[in-house]
Amino acid sequence: MLTRRGWSLLGASGGLWLGAQVLGLVHLVVLAVAGLLLLAAAVAWVRRHPLRLRARRALRERLQVGGEGRVDLTVEHPAGRTTPTLALDDAFEGGRRAARFLLAPGAPGESARAAYRVPTDRRGRFELGPLRATVTDPFGLASATRAVLGTEEFIVYPRVHEILPLPEVGGDELDRDQPRAHGRPDAAGEFLTLRDYAPGDDLRRVHWRSTARRDRLMVRQHEARRRSAVIVVLDVRPGAHDHASFERAVEACASIATALDRAERHFDVMLSTGVALGRPGRRHLISVLDELAVVEPHGPERIVAATSRRRTGALVAVTGRVDAGDLGALAVLVRSGGSLTLVATRDDVAAAPPPGRRVRPLVVHATPDRPFRKSWNEAVLSWSRRAGIPASPSPARA
Repeated sequence: MLTRRGWSLLGASGGLWLGAQVLGLVHLVVLAVAGLLLLAAAVAWVRRHPLRLRARRALRERLQVGGEGRVDLTVEHPAGRTTPTLALDDAFEGGRRAARFLLAPGAPGESARAAYRVPTDRRGRFELGPLRATVTDPFGLASATRAVLGTEEFIVYPRVHEILPLPEVGGDELDRDQPRAHGRPDAAGEFLTLRDYAPGDDLRRVHWRSTARRDRLMVRQHEARRRSAVIVVLDVRPGAHDHASFERAVEACASIATALDRAERHFDVMLSTGVALGRPGRRHLISVLDELAVVEPHGPERIVAATSRRRTGALVAVTGRVDAGDLGALAVLVRSGGSLTLVATRDDVAAAPPPGRRVRPLVVHATPDRPFRKSWNEAVLSWSRRAGIPASPSPARA
């Protein structure tokens, strides 16, 4: 097709032809014919150089906010002829942005590589491509464009902070009158292996036959049939957040889920609308992060999840503003003696919500002045010391 310059030359040639007819000047006819011949030569030159490139695009399908979003392109020249200079552009966000390159002439079968970065300043699901190649004649009068690569989709996850996992506790609630929270280990379990006796082991688990054979005390190691699951509730009510607090809430939810997965704790993530996120199985965390990448505030201005039949011994609620009504609704999801942790992400939230009748929540503030990672780790360590629970291991470095 003709470029803007080509259409301008075509219009000028037409004007010269009309001027020649009106004025009867042969020179204008010559100029008009020369312009038309030049356009015809440009179109023929473009058609003589068909675009038969082969290209590959390499990128990570799942990125993280603030991470490196690098895309590597490899373009191979077709065999049989040398290609002219080509212009490549890879579209992003439906064509609103694009990465543009100039591909120098290359020998047949030669490959060229290029790299660029995609923005990762916000979470979401994005589309990359198509990759288009454009050939233009030396005068810039005609061009031809062909799609070399199709579109690909990638996901930018919310930022995940390295935090300590929630302590595995149960039993008496954490209250001012009861400063210790005693664990409730499941004594019943399936036989896993034998190990040497350690001080404090239950003597009823001594395996006497192995003890006599090895001449040292051996105990049966059991694997608990069931561990207390953690429910993480993300408040998506529009009235509970502003834009900044909602993004902090999504980051906190993703970080808590990642920490629980790293600690091999069973967890479920639920929205305040009552919708559960993710799919059970080995890729549970990935499926949860996939949905957290695109979640937005929606739903009614009440915590619908409180009407579900789900109950847990450990509940983590990530919300913007906490009031007495919300606390009562969330407490319904906690079994007697369970723990409730509230993560408040609005900077105008009160210092602490009023204690409920059933549970006294642990409140973690995540505001611009109080980063979530620091507030959470300090609260977990303080809770662990207060409850007499061994400190959890430090979060693994990414």
